[in-house]
Amino acid sequence: MILFPRRETTESASSTPSISVTPTPSTISSVPSQSRGRTDSLVDGTSALLIGNSERPSPPTSVQRHLSAESSAEPAAREALNRSPSPARRRRSGSGINRTVHSVEDEEPPQSLFHLRGIQDALANARDLTTRMVNILAASALHQEPGSSIQGLYQRAVVLSEFQPPSSRTVGLVGDSGVGKSRLINSLLDKRDLARASSANGAACTCVVTEYHYHDRNDFVIDVDYFTIDDLEDQFRELLRGYREFRNNSQNMNQDEREAMKKRADLAENTFKASFGARFDNNNRLFLSSPLEEVVTTMVAWATEILPRPGALNQEGRTQESFATIDICSERLQALTSETESAVQVVSWPFIRKIRVLLRAHILSRGLIIADLPGLRDLNSARQNVTERYVRDCHQIFAVVDMGRAATNIGVQEVFALARRANLSNVGIVCTKSDDIQAREARTAWETERPTIDRLIAEINTATQSLEALETDIQEYSQGELSREEEQELIEMEREKRQLDLQENIMTVRNNKVRAALQSEYRDRSNIKTFCVSNTIYDEYRPKPVETALPFLRLSGIIELRQHCISIVAESHRRATTEYITNEIPALLGSMELWVQAGSGNASAERKQQILESVTAVESELDKLTYPTTRLSEISRSVVHTFSDVILQYMRQRARQWSLAAGNASMEWQSWHHSSFAAFCRQYGTHTTGAIGSRCWNSEAMESMTTDTTQQWDTFHIEVEAFLGRTSAFIEEVFNDIFRITNQAAASQQQTRTALRTLLATLRSRRGIVMYSIEDLTLTYHRRLSSLQTDAFSPIRTSIIGQLLEPTYRAANMECGTGSDRRRKAIITTGFRAQTLFDDHRRRFRERFVEISNELQEQMATLIAEQLAFIEADLNTLKDENVVLESERNPEFRTRLATEVERVEDELTRVRRAVEEVANAVREDVDMEG
Repeated sequence: MILFPRRETTESASSTPSISVTPTPSTISSVPSQSRGRTDSLVDGTSALLIGNSERPSPPTSVQRHLSAESSAEPAAREALNRSPSPARRRRSGSGINRTVHSVEDEEPPQSLFHLRGIQDALANARDLTTRMVNILAASALHQEPGSSIQGLYQRAVVLSEFQPPSSRTVGLVGDSGVGKSRLINSLLDKRDLARASSANGAACTCVVTEYHYHDRNDFVIDVDYFTIDDLEDQFRELLRGYREFRNNSQNMNQDEREAMKKRADLAENTFKASFGARFDNNNRLFLSSPLEEVVTTMVAWATEILPRPGALNQEGRTQESFATIDICSERLQALTSETESAVQVVSWPFIRKIRVLLRAHILSRGLIIADLPGLRDLNSARQNVTERYVRDCHQIFAVVDMGRAATNIGVQEVFALARRANLSNVGIVCTKSDDIQAREARTAWETERPTIDRLIAEINTATQSLEALETDIQEYSQGELSREEEQELIEMEREKRQLDLQENIMTVRNNKVRAALQSEYRDRSNIKTFCVSNTIYDEYRPKPVETALPFLRLSGIIELRQHCISIVAESHRRATTEYITNEIPALLGSMELWVQAGSGNASAERKQQILESVTAVESELDKLTYPTTRLSEISRSVVHTFSDVILQYMRQRARQWSLAAGNASMEWQSWHHSSFAAFCRQYGTHTTGAIGSRCWNSEAMESMTTDTTQQWDTFHIEVEAFLGRTSAFIEEVFNDIFRITNQAAASQQQTRTALRTLLATLRSRRGIVMYSIEDLTLTYHRRLSSLQTDAFSPIRTSIIGQLLEPTYRAANMECGTGSDRRRKAIITTGFRAQTLFDDHRRRFRERFVEISNELQEQMATLIAEQLAFIEADLNTLKDENVVLESERNPEFRTRLATEVERVEDELTRVRRAVEEVANAVREDVDMEG
């Protein structure tokens, strides 16, 4: 409902307008005319055209032009709102108002090559072709015969017919309680009330990572991943120390210490009460006076009773529940992540590491995972580390913030501070409550816009009077063709038309101002992706007829944000789709064609011998990919050897020097005032004060190491990249040798020429699949190397140095009372100047590098083995007598299969040509623009 400014002589002098736009009333007739004449509206609408900093539209890109050409019709929704509901037109068209609601699936796709209609049509056609192959193979009883070639072909065809580009991108939403994050997730998923916001009687827990995944079913599934007993034991120990220190020694603390320790004690008490209910209340003396390890052991025993039994866990070690309706799923989700009103009932969230919700939602079906993440200020260090690590692994992070506090919000500042320290470039901002506008305040704050606002107020007054006349006209001219409800809908459409432009203009002005403020605040990061959204507008207009709703849904910003999220995965989907059409389907067609030819050729002894010789030669070359001493079996050993020579040996030589530098850095901090020093300890070394400024102890301690190893890491990275390039070239060389051998045999052996040429084409497709997959594995490996570099050389808490120093900070934070400043400083100095610090760092660095290198080795081996199994099946089709007999015994089916394969190949050629034409057209446009 739009709030019109009351005509008052006294107005707010606030310099920062708080924005509050609420949805329009559902029926104008229900509002008294006197009330409708009020002027407190979105008027703040200060037309964007009159604002000096409004942006000019950018010229369309090549992809935009293709999208425009494919969907040139103007959306009917905006046109409908821009039309006055003429009684004459209504009489001609008869009674009836289109009540079709908006469909998320009909929203314009992102401006990317993958989402061009030509590519999407090609993908749909390719799936249809594989479905036809499934059907023709299923027509033979052989597809159910274990071990038969047709069964193998049938199973591969089924897999291809179900092809979906992989879910390979995660969008993380980070935000404090109350900023509208739950409603934002509901809007993006288009599932109202799935994720429930915090409430007075059951505040939603913001310390559990919740992922939303796609599944192609109508039910809702919740997977819960629990902390291990070892994880919980560490958390219990840390919380108990903080709880005891405050409860037993608060009288010896100064004010700063008391406030800091009270927060930790309150966190511990709340967690213990949530975890153990009445058990905690009934054993308070135990928690305060018994030996610490004894209490920890007791809590571990209690936790073991509460956690799910091993038999209740699935293969991934999680519990899983299915729900038929969204309401039941939502209730269960809230129960898992919320406090309870009961003083004795335990809750689940303290034991949960992560929750996965599986559902059918359009945005998720595009290959995305949406993650609801807690803020980065959790006092529970284990949970803060979970969040920090997760943030680092996301492909896109959005800090979610109330629009009124966007530029000054501490939570947003901490997200960008982490991004700087961890070298993250994928951080943006989502400002919620973009509709929260008060025109009266805007008029006062934006003096240059005051004449425009006054003019728009007058226009709304005039429009209100016109609507009253329009209502009379509709009633007079409808001649009974419209029901009273339809008359009111027409009146409402006209009213919303008047309001939409005003609302759109004022929100655009406010959004631009907020974006400019954010860009100024974070000017060290260029082109921050910032979205301004209104969940209120989205919720209000989502169920309304599309002609009325769509302009407002666009105004809400949700459609634009949803489009951006989908675009994140577009390029990886384009590559996967191109590979599917270019290589995977042709490889299957080649295998089917080989089966047909096996039963159609001359079964002479000479032909059999020629086939056997050719197959043996191909197998001999393929063995090069699996020899124990081949390059592929030496990947991990080779890169680890390079890592040791270039990185570890250098780090071993410099460790003593770096320890001295870290100790010297810590000595400088000794002179700080005790309150400042304690504040830095509480913030794990990264803090800002007025007297000292912004400092990061971890960064200062490891400055020598990071500076010295920069060149070493660059050298190592170049050598690894060159090695992986040589590995890819080796695989290409093996396949090229196979192609040469097969081509020569086909040229010299007339009886086997057709079969060998089919084999050659199939092998080319297999080579394409292998090289595409190796490229993907290599890209993933480089991303993991980049993450490892952050682990090794950044000062954040989840880095290696951060984890090594965390016990030092914890010990310092436990100090309080007389002499605590001296003891605290001694603990920090001892931790930072320890000679083992950089030795331990080097060992962990090596362990993580070996882990990711071994995984690369295993993934390469799995890939090669899988494709070689398919190639071996094709070779068996040529040489195995049983396969030949299988084909010979089914001449009718073989003929039908041959005909269908030929048709599918012709149609697939057209599909591939269409993909190439679209891609070439876009490339030509890009070249022309360049």
